[in-house]
Amino acid sequence: MFAHWDSFYLLIGGASGGLIGLVFIVVTLIRGVDATISLRNAGVYMSPIVFHLATVLVLSALATAPDLPDAAVGGVIAGFALGGFICAGRVIVMLGPSKKVRAAHWSDIWAYGIAPTAAYLGLAAAAATVWLAPAWAARLLAVGLVALLLNAIRNAWDLITWITAKGDQLGKE
Repeated sequence: MFAHWDSFYLLIGGASGGLIGLVFIVVTLIRGVDATISLRNAGVYMSPIVFHLATVLVLSALATAPDLPDAAVGGVIAGFALGGFICAGRVIVMLGPSKKVRAAHWSDIWAYGIAPTAAYLGLAAAAATVWLAPAWAARLLAVGLVALLLNAIRNAWDLITWITAKGDQLGKE
């Protein structure tokens, strides 16, 4: 099903693995922030970025693993799609009507919640095609993973530039 896609999945999987490491470096930049503020905001901003990158990494590894049963592949993809819906839905609730976390910018709900939801919809479609139309599974999975990777890159950049711009003000909130 994923034959001839090895290089693609190795490339995006490696990129996401490297970016996960860089995100952990970013965490050290917010070291002086009040713990309650940083923990609440990490759940809305940092944790979803890491989850999206980990999804790309794991599903890329899954796609390059030899001789896995189709049912297992579809199940794992569906599980990550469900987990992604929950993660993105939580962000939408936290930044949306409940306003549990004040968004730094109007685009945050779109970039951290709605765009990942659309990417996970693509992954759910990929899971369905594993069983219904296996020839399309690699293509749909590729689209969903690239969308997640690009969104995570955008969000990581947004977060690091926000942290850098805020600088010393973060510890005083």
